Amino acid sequence: MGFDLGHTISSLSKLALRTKRRIDKNNELNIKVYELWMDHTYRTYEPTPKDGYKSYMFDAVPVKERTFDKIYPSKYKDEIDKPIGDVFSVEISSFILNEKSYKVLYPYLKNHSQIFKIKSDNKIFYVVNVIDIIDCLNYDESELKYFSSSGRVMDVEKYVFKTEKLKNATIFKLPEFPKSISYVTEEFKKAVEENNIKGFKFKEL
Repeated sequence: MGFDLGHTISSLSKLALRTKRRIDKNNELNIKVYELWMDHTYRTYEPTPKDGYKSYMFDAVPVKERTFDKIYPSKYKDEIDKPIGDVFSVEISSFILNEKSYKVLYPYLKNHSQIFKIKSDNKIFYVVNVIDIIDCLNYDESELKYFSSSGRVMDVEKYVFKTEKLKNATIFKLPEFPKSISYVTEEFKKAVEENNIKGFKFKEL
C-alpha cells in the first residue's frame, strides 16, 4: 500500500478545521454573562428635587436631549459614613460614572450606550443610557415566570442565553426588561476589576 502524502495533508487540514470549529463553538458556549448591580457598600447619590430621579430613567431607547436634575451624595444616616465609589446610580435603568471610570470604560460603552456629560458640585459625571438591546434569552431552556394577565415575562429564575448572539457584546439590555438593569460579559467585568473601579457588583448568571 502506497503512502498518499496529499491525501494525508488534506485529511489533517480537515481535522484541524473541524477542531477549530469545535473550539470556536465551545468559546461561544462559555460566554459568561453577569447582571450589573450597584455595590451598596458605597455611598449612593440623591437628586434634587426628590422626584428628580425621573430625569435619570430610560427605556433603552436613545433620546435626543435630556435635562438632568442635580445630584448629591446621600445624607441619610445609613449612607453618610460610606465611602464614595467611582460609579453609582440614581435610578435602576441607568448608572453614572466619575471621570476615572468613564476613561476606562468608554471603549466598552461607546457602541452600546448613549452617554451624557453632567456637572454636579463642580464635579463632572457621565450618565449612561444602555441602548444595545439583544434578544438573546433562550425561552426553551430558561426558567421564566409570566404575568398571567399579559403573558409577558415577569421574572427569570434561571437564565440560559443564545450565546451566538453575544459574540460582540460587552454591555446590553434584554427586550423583556428595557427599564431595568444592564447585563455585561467577562470583558466588561475584567476592565472594572483590573482598574479597581469601585461601585459595581456582578452576579454571574
